[in-house]
Amino acid sequence: MEMFMQNLFKITKYSLDAGANHIFRTGYRYGVIFVLHGTCQFSGEIQQLCRPSDIIFLKPGQTKEILTLSQKSSCALLCIMIPEKSLTALSDATCDLAEKFRFAPYETAVIPGEMKSAMLLRNMVIKLDALKDEDIKLGTELYEKSLFTAFLALFLRTCIQSDQVHQSHQKKMLIIDDVFEYISQHLTEDLSLKRLEEEFFISGEHISREFKKSAGVTLHSYITRARIDLSKKYLLQGLSVRDVCQMCGFSSYNHFFKMFKQECGMTPMEYYRKTRKI
Repeated sequence: MEMFMQNLFKITKYSLDAGANHIFRTGYRYGVIFVLHGTCQFSGEIQQLCRPSDIIFLKPGQTKEILTLSQKSSCALLCIMIPEKSLTALSDATCDLAEKFRFAPYETAVIPGEMKSAMLLRNMVIKLDALKDEDIKLGTELYEKSLFTAFLALFLRTCIQSDQVHQSHQKKMLIIDDVFEYISQHLTEDLSLKRLEEEFFISGEHISREFKKSAGVTLHSYITRARIDLSKKYLLQGLSVRDVCQMCGFSSYNHFFKMFKQECGMTPMEYYRKTRKI
């Protein structure tokens, strides 16, 4: 189902059968594609999984493939193509839409459907598509132009918000990667939350929370397991349990003994004897 309204935009609905794909060629236009239902894969700079309500943004001169991932279910897409001349025509002294679209989104080609405005943007395009079938024609041209302009402005704002969320997520991931690296290099030293706070200038609570999200285990459990793994190597070299305890950064012999048995189901010496027999 296609239409042209004042040559401002073109709206097309696509239904991709299970296992099918579609090649989008933008030419001189921008493309904003809404995933209505189903799951698909978008081949951008990297391949990205797109779910219902996600928004895919294409720029002029791009050729991109979207394909369904499931061999059992289809995927429905709603695409609005926007010529560059439309952006120029609708710009004013306060906002050069053509210039803004050239630079947005800054890093994200897929805008997550979780963004608060994603559903509103989709509904605005659906409304624009439905205008041609409405019986009431009074003010249609003004309404269409106003709604389309509002859509463009909201889309740009959503791109900026999505980019900020993306950058914040990347920053958090970078910090956690640094924490992993620091733990690896200082495993036998003080790795208390206070020490990590001093090293990364971030609250221990924040580090603990983001570490758990990334690693799936608590920071304390990760450090303990890493130290236990290191202690096993020293034990098999014939070093005494007390020496191994000190070399691996445990606060006391009793703590090391308790943690080792908890993690391995046996005492350090039992582990040594059992392993040496194998």
